[in-house]
Amino acid sequence: MTALSVAVLVIAAAATVATALAVFPLLKRAGVVDVPSDRSSHSEVTVRGGGIAIGCGVTVATVVATVWSFVENGAFGFGGILVSVGFLVLTWCYSVIGMSDDLDSLQPLGRLFGQVALALIFSGCIALVSTHGLGHVLVFAVVGVTIVNAVNFVDGLNGYVTGWAIVTGSWYAFVSAWVGQEDVMLLALALAGAACGFLPFNIGRARAFLGDTGSYGIGAAVFAIAVWLFVSGVPIVVVIAPLVFVFFDVGCTLMWRLFQGENVFLPHRQHMYQRTQQAGWSHGMVSLFHAALTVLACLLAVPTLIAGNTVTTYPAHVFWVALLALYALVPLWLRRRPAPQAVAA
Repeated sequence: MTALSVAVLVIAAAATVATALAVFPLLKRAGVVDVPSDRSSHSEVTVRGGGIAIGCGVTVATVVATVWSFVENGAFGFGGILVSVGFLVLTWCYSVIGMSDDLDSLQPLGRLFGQVALALIFSGCIALVSTHGLGHVLVFAVVGVTIVNAVNFVDGLNGYVTGWAIVTGSWYAFVSAWVGQEDVMLLALALAGAACGFLPFNIGRARAFLGDTGSYGIGAAVFAIAVWLFVSGVPIVVVIAPLVFVFFDVGCTLMWRLFQGENVFLPHRQHMYQRTQQAGWSHGMVSLFHAALTVLACLLAVPTLIAGNTVTTYPAHVFWVALLALYALVPLWLRRRPAPQAVAA
């Protein structure tokens, strides 16, 4: 890793920690907290909207990286400035929409309209600087709204999305470096570093939750980086590798609830990761399990990254099916284990 890469990681983590220490007490005094209910996976009142800290960490690190790159490259670094500005505008706009939900000040229809509008604007800008046409703009917009909401849906356990963001940011940084997209690599490292800085506040007896502020912002960051990598020629399998379990969990849960005739717009605790936690694993164990599976899914995409979409690389993705089956069957296995019997005195 270069000195700039290390600096981005460290600065993102440090800025996130500093922001968290300064902002979380203010959020608590302002009443921006999550009160446990029968649909909650926690039992204590916890600060909500902690994603502000991650947003600040990403922003500070991105600004430092942009200035550093511009000083080194002069006018040739102007393109990197545009990439960074677009990235920050998109992530903060989505974070603001999420923040409105944390503050209960925007109706669901308004949030959806804002998400779609932002995704279309960003996708249109990407199309202007690439060879992709209107069809891709619409596809990118749908993908963006799907990613943002999917990340929001799986933000239900301590450390789950934060740990996933570390893995995803690291993977996208590796892929970006491999294909020579240094500007995108630095953005991915900023995301990974900020998530590392937030993790200590979000594991164990969490001091803060991401809230919709954080889940929307992280989802938007992943959306932006994923699209940039795709238009740069990275195979789609490589791009979606860290997303397979998120999409699988959300998709299966949605289909199951529709099959049961339930209102999919109401809160619930039926996601696979939630069922795993309810069956006996702690928040930390479930989050670590998901992060480990995501790492494996990314490793299975390495042959495609190296050789491209060829017949020889296809078999690696068959193992994704086995990983997805493991993810789905763990909660069933936990529920069917015999209960431990008390030892007589």
